[in-house]
Amino acid sequence: MRKYIWLVAVVIVCLSFASIARAQTKSFEILNQSVQQGDVVIVRILPQWQGPMVCISAFDKQYVPNKYGYVFIGININTKPTGTQKRPDKYQVYLVECGRGVRLDRYYDETEVLKKDFGTPWYAGSVKISNKAGQERRVKDIAIMHAVYDLMNKYENYTSGHFILPLNNIETTDTFGTPRLYGRYDRKNKKIIVGKEVPHGGVDFRAKTPLPVMAINSGKVLLAHNFPLSGTEGNLLVIDHGSGIISLYLHLSKFMVKAGDVVNKGQIVALSGATPRGTPPHLHLMIKVHGTNVDPISFINNLNRYVD
Repeated sequence: MRKYIWLVAVVIVCLSFASIARAQTKSFEILNQSVQQGDVVIVRILPQWQGPMVCISAFDKQYVPNKYGYVFIGININTKPTGTQKRPDKYQVYLVECGRGVRLDRYYDETEVLKKDFGTPWYAGSVKISNKAGQERRVKDIAIMHAVYDLMNKYENYTSGHFILPLNNIETTDTFGTPRLYGRYDRKNKKIIVGKEVPHGGVDFRAKTPLPVMAINSGKVLLAHNFPLSGTEGNLLVIDHGSGIISLYLHLSKFMVKAGDVVNKGQIVALSGATPRGTPPHLHLMIKVHGTNVDPISFINNLNRYVD
């Protein structure tokens, strides 16, 4: 009986502590508490709590705020949805000391992640195995891209107002997250043997002829480089918008800017194309938030709605 009473007392104390923690004066606010896989969570640290060593902890990572106290958190496409058997609870968000991860106050808030339907998987082709030289080249190309991604500025904010779409006339041909199947055709059984499934990392826009491609917001060009291996990025342009946000424009036919250039929102930065060889003509737009691929359309809509 005493053991039962003790357990009840412990539960009451824990619940009381949780209630007190939630009732503490806010140190930050989550502007969109309910998101889907592939979305972005927007957090604003209140002015009195902003400082050089103040970070946000969420999804088992630390996030550095920009100079205005905003933190943008990309939700990985594979993040477990909340309210399910695998993840019954919401994800907690709280303030920590950057680096050490020590809690700075008792306040916390929670984010709900909803499962998103990314559409019907479709067969994209056979699994292409490059020769040794091609594999070595690909390793070097990936290293170039990752080195560039690491250059993104998390503290500064280079944007000017709302984000825009990169083409004047938008017709989406493939959305973010669509499962693409790669494998081989079994002639004997007359069916496709799937070797791997890869979610679409961005959004595709129709661009049958070379069309002017605009910067979706102001920023600094980190990369304008050709990746020639079949099935890869082709001519890739990367723009840093600050706040841990970069935009990527793939399969271009011509660059109108170079690495190091400062660009304005709406500026023509490239022409759409069909690179590398064998790629159908289109524009592939990607957005990375602190290294996580997010849905470009959802990202633009959310930031334009919640951020001044």
